[in-house]
Amino acid sequence: MPVVEDDLWKNPGNPGMIVITSHAFVQEDGRLFLGYPPAVEATKRIPDIEFQCGTQVLARAVNGVYGFLPVRPSLPEKRIVGFGLFQTQVNWDEIPDPDLIKYSMECLRQFSREHSNLKIRMNFPGVGDGGLAVEEVAPLLLPLPETVTVCHQGEVHRSYPADFPGFKSIYLRVEGMILERRGKEAVEYLIQNGFDIQSAMEQVNAVERCLRERAEKEAEHIRHWRSSRFPG
Repeated sequence: MPVVEDDLWKNPGNPGMIVITSHAFVQEDGRLFLGYPPAVEATKRIPDIEFQCGTQVLARAVNGVYGFLPVRPSLPEKRIVGFGLFQTQVNWDEIPDPDLIKYSMECLRQFSREHSNLKIRMNFPGVGDGGLAVEEVAPLLLPLPETVTVCHQGEVHRSYPADFPGFKSIYLRVEGMILERRGKEAVEYLIQNGFDIQSAMEQVNAVERCLRERAEKEAEHIRHWRSSRFPG
């Protein structure tokens, strides 16, 4: 699962879903207020999406909380991309709530497990003007489902350790965690040591790729050895 600086509204794939951060403020006419970026883009692309969101929020929210909410399903046969809400606050003009972001992420993980073939693109939650710091939000997103791509518009500033311990020592530590199936801890370890979340995930993905390539070469070597020792 990547964290990338990219346009949220690219086609996520088929089946796919676009998810935007949101709230629970439904207006008197039944519309969910979507007058902020990137939500305003949804109103341009999806007819009546404000009313669809308002209906779903009123039906699903408990005391103003719904977490993650799939509003429109993906319909691959009609080439329709799905749409969902990721709640970061109760009222649209409040500061994002870290506990609510964590809860919404748990809901999104569950949804991703139940729809493992669905490719999701969402904006980086809770950051931007008047929002939380990326460093505060990043740990709340882990572990990120492999099928989810988090897009940002430059809010994630690329950072590396001030006291760089060397790639080899980082590689060995991360490699050990991955071999023990502790990929989430590997990302957290890198973040704690000065990497931003995007760089941390890229490093972990690179180590995972090296391990796969090593395993494939070892398997090929064993096959070659067996065929040479036991031909036919």
